[in-house]
Amino acid sequence: MSDGNIQEVFVERISNVAHANGVFRITLGVNEDVNNVRPSTRLLVPANQLGPILQGIANAARDIGEQIQFTKEDDPTTQEEKPEESKSTTTRRAAPKAASKKASKTASKTASKSRKKS
Repeated sequence: MSDGNIQEVFVERISNVAHANGVFRITLGVNEDVNNVRPSTRLLVPANQLGPILQGIANAARDIGEQIQFTKEDDPTTQEEKPEESKSTTTRRAAPKAASKKASKTASKTASKSRKKS
């Protein structure tokens, strides 16, 4: 299958996660308003592949966040002039990692709840 045949669907939230017969059914949706999500697509994932897929997404998000941070640090137009003593030698990378961990934890909690229901 070529990349031209891949369907792209914009999603903002996980609407529902269910598990049956060894397959996770992850319903993704878009926000209609503050309290309502409209389901837009369902992702079917074999149960034994869910962990590696979530880990892969989390790792990719972390790597992309680090690349963005690295690019911003190298670009002189994005840096403000600061006194020499206030410059830090450490790189802040907590935000992308925290977001990835939060997404993984949310998906794991939702999956756990779905397993209990099934």
